[in-house]
Amino acid sequence: MTGSARTGGAWARALTTAAAALVAVLAAAGPARAQSEETGEAEQEAEGIVVVGVPGLSWSDIDPADTPTLWDLAGDGATGAMSVRTIGAWTCPEAGWVSLGAGARAGGLAAREAHCQAQSAIPEPVSESDAAALPWWPDLQEANVGYNYGARLGALAEAIEGYEADQAEAAAEAEAEGEPAEPVEAGLCVSAIGPGAALAAADPEGGIDFWGPDLDSLPEAMAACDVVIVDPGLVVGEPSEPDQGEATTDYDALGQTDTDVPADQVEGEAPDPTRQGAAEAADRAVATVAEALPDRWRLLVAGIADAAAPSGLHPVIYSGSGVEPGDLRSATTGRDGYIQLVDLAPTVLDVVGADVPAAMSGRPIGIEADDEHTAESAVERGVDVTAASAAVSEVGWSFYVFLAAAGAVGAAAAAWLVTGPDRWRRTAAGVCVAVSVIPVAGIAAGMPPWWRAESPPVAFWAFIAAGVALVTALSYLPGLREGRRRALLVSGIAAGLIAFDQIAGTMWPLHTPMGYTASVGARFSGLSNYAFAVFAAAVILIITLTPWRGRGLYFGPVAVGLAAVAVVGAPVLGRNVGGTLTLVAALVLTCLLLWGRRLSIGAVAAAGAIAAGVLAAAGFIDYLRPESDQTHLGRFVGTVISGDAGEVLARKAASALGTIGGPLTYLIVAAAVALVWIWRRRGPIATRRHQAAAVGLLAVAVIGFSVNDSGTALPAFAISLGFGLFAVAVGPVAEPARSPGAAVRAGQAAP
Repeated sequence: MTGSARTGGAWARALTTAAAALVAVLAAAGPARAQSEETGEAEQEAEGIVVVGVPGLSWSDIDPADTPTLWDLAGDGATGAMSVRTIGAWTCPEAGWVSLGAGARAGGLAAREAHCQAQSAIPEPVSESDAAALPWWPDLQEANVGYNYGARLGALAEAIEGYEADQAEAAAEAEAEGEPAEPVEAGLCVSAIGPGAALAAADPEGGIDFWGPDLDSLPEAMAACDVVIVDPGLVVGEPSEPDQGEATTDYDALGQTDTDVPADQVEGEAPDPTRQGAAEAADRAVATVAEALPDRWRLLVAGIADAAAPSGLHPVIYSGSGVEPGDLRSATTGRDGYIQLVDLAPTVLDVVGADVPAAMSGRPIGIEADDEHTAESAVERGVDVTAASAAVSEVGWSFYVFLAAAGAVGAAAAAWLVTGPDRWRRTAAGVCVAVSVIPVAGIAAGMPPWWRAESPPVAFWAFIAAGVALVTALSYLPGLREGRRRALLVSGIAAGLIAFDQIAGTMWPLHTPMGYTASVGARFSGLSNYAFAVFAAAVILIITLTPWRGRGLYFGPVAVGLAAVAVVGAPVLGRNVGGTLTLVAALVLTCLLLWGRRLSIGAVAAAGAIAAGVLAAAGFIDYLRPESDQTHLGRFVGTVISGDAGEVLARKAASALGTIGGPLTYLIVAAAVALVWIWRRRGPIATRRHQAAAVGLLAVAVIGFSVNDSGTALPAFAISLGFGLFAVAVGPVAEPARSPGAAVRAGQAAP
């Protein structure tokens, strides 16, 4: 057998083994924690539930003196911080109520302005005998078709009506066959109190089973239906000085008697009397509901919307029959203490025993019971995570702008290092290393609670500066100064840090601009797209720059690649659908080049087919698990089967294209200009390892942009780490430029 044949057999076996193992790794990584077994879900069934929505309510509004009912409920029940993100950067009350009834992200009909004034003025429904209707419902549905989020308005009421019909049909069939029939449960419907609640309780035609204008109708509403949604008719945090001609809320009419409150000790400022009055009025409304709640009912209090921009996290308090004190969680977040607005409707359905329809993107909330749970600890945690989310939003834009500017400087330094004269080359190499560490430091910034500092932005930037200085200094230590070793040092730190974060479940990026701000509601656990881009670039460099020997050249990259794909795509780790597809395809192309194979249209097609096959197989396995345990991967397969994948992909494509023109776009442009400059001055890359690294990094950037809704952020973050380190590894021209043919021959011969 010739050496060529043996080599071909080795890379073919390695590639085949890798493709089969990828599926096994993703499938066998372990199922996500089942809520029904470990979340302390109550054994005692509830007979009904009341949901009280208070737009604008924040954890900082809850204290034992001014809101005693909410304080007591927070101690006796289970609590969590909720993202109310629907469509847009913040969610006004109308959109919040509509999303509650849809169990999915939906938008309002009125204009969404910074103070949410238009979407806070919700008209009352029109009464029709014993029921009510929303005449403008078709317009609201049409508006949501344009939003293209796939929300089915009225899905909550429809699911409950369908459950009642199924029970009746089953009873009729049992009676026809002469078998004992289960009695059809009475009261399977949704009542609404207040204008906002009408939006949440309406069915797909805009009809409402029972509607009452205020809490005087509460006893009748609970007698009529097992699900009651309450809008107390107030917004906590609406502007103290509304625009001229706009009516203010009369909290005195709601029972407010004293707005002369003591100075707030936080930041030494007195609280807003209007906000204070609204919170106290909300507390009295909740007290009225709690006093009237039947023994085997549950109460869910939620700050279902923002009062104004910017968006923030809002409290959810779950109490009543069988609910143990502890932290709330949901399969949509995969993280204790966090849920989303879209989870409320599925929770209501779970209480009454109805199935969650496919149209709902949320999942029923569960409870992680905690014997040490108290009102004080619940409020303290809620305030802390809310502050963290707000602090990340505050520093996010400046971080991206700084990274774009630094990345442009790093691209120029890389061009100088590779093609420029000897002078300043050491400085250029140091700049390349320092710029590549910025996103890594951004991930590590989540380790200390920097948002608790007196000046969170100062603390954040101090940590970034310290991280960049430390790693850059390490790269100058004896034994690490050689270009390839410096690149491996930073890549190893980046990949190791992210892998440890995923395996340990610490989720440091959640509280940094390198993750997703919790209030955005995109991802609370797993691997964010930003961190994925850094991780993928680091893995490509590790695989291509490590001096593999013998058969290790084939099986070393496979082992590293398998571990990396597991970190990115496993259900209990990264759970990143687009990242899995991107990394598998990039790894296949990288390994083919590293193993001496020429890239062709067939090779590219094979890489895409392997990536799609791995993703489809792993996704289908995840889809076969219970819905409450499915990750993004399994839920995406569900959209493919249901025929809704087209809408999802179109929305993600629009989101990706919408990022073009942002600050990170200029980082990509700077890198492209530097790449063209290097190519024109130096010519083709001479060694096989460097060719493989270049193609792998390019694949991560291009494919990542194509299949992720983060758009330009994917290539930008991959470039921020990979471009400078690649230049450091390649180094300056060491010999006179050769002919293109000689360069190609050298690339084929190099190990």
